[in-house]
Amino acid sequence: MSKKILIVVGGGTKHLKPFNQAGEELGVEVKIASFSTLELVTKSGTSGVRISGEDPANYDVVYLRLVGRRYEDAALLVYYLRKKGIRIVDHTYEKDGLIRIPIPKSVESKILEDLGVPLPRTFFARMKTVAEIAPDLFGFPFVIKGTSGKQGNAVWSPKNGDELKELVEKFSPLEKAGQARFLAQEFIKASQRNRVFVIGDRAIAAITRPTRWRKRFQERVDGEYPEGKRHALVPIPEEDADLAVKAAQALGVEIGGADIITEDATGKKYVLEVNSAPRWDSIKKDTGINVEKEILKYLSSI
Repeated sequence: MSKKILIVVGGGTKHLKPFNQAGEELGVEVKIASFSTLELVTKSGTSGVRISGEDPANYDVVYLRLVGRRYEDAALLVYYLRKKGIRIVDHTYEKDGLIRIPIPKSVESKILEDLGVPLPRTFFARMKTVAEIAPDLFGFPFVIKGTSGKQGNAVWSPKNGDELKELVEKFSPLEKAGQARFLAQEFIKASQRNRVFVIGDRAIAAITRPTRWRKRFQERVDGEYPEGKRHALVPIPEEDADLAVKAAQALGVEIGGADIITEDATGKKYVLEVNSAPRWDSIKKDTGINVEKEILKYLSSI
């Protein structure tokens, strides 16, 4: 008997329609739902949690595709599903406590470091302390990231003290208001950034893109900077695949994208982040892989 799969997203569901088609082609029963339809009723004959008017415990596997800002909804749903013994993807939701997804980058950095995953040297503190300590730790330029940034956004790289001062003045009020936190990392001179897509214990696809600040250290050729590469990585570099799977498993992420860079001068590799809710349009376009089908195959197998 095929498993019933529920996929839940934090916002609208239109972009998840390819899962319905993939489910039909695979003969897998799939339902797409939004956290906005989540309901809880207590002290009545119908006590329980409902999503889109249905008991989510009627499904064999529930994949939380994207939580977004729906942390309270996700916490309620995870608590209910764990009580009912329903398999939840990712694994991190099944750990003790209610884990916030995405994992803040400060926590992610510590977990990866503890498990020996190579990542750029990192310093986490309030912005004023970052401004005092990071220049001596890393020198200029270095990188500043919002700890809840997504898809490579919320990233800055001050080249000098004046630029750093501007960032401190801009971000310190957000910190005081409890709206954001930031960390600093060393600047790695890598001209390409590889995104490796992981499902379960396999790296199924990878693409490469030029890094944002590569022109700071690249040399011109005939007066022009080398053109950045944008294509699929076939086959996936073995070391990148191994690092991506190791990093994802360290964080309890079963379906995700790991961003990996290779320092141009030394060939040393670093994991920048693991995105638990990656976009995969570019993966599909560059590689031709039907990501939705691959995800459903995995969800049906667990």
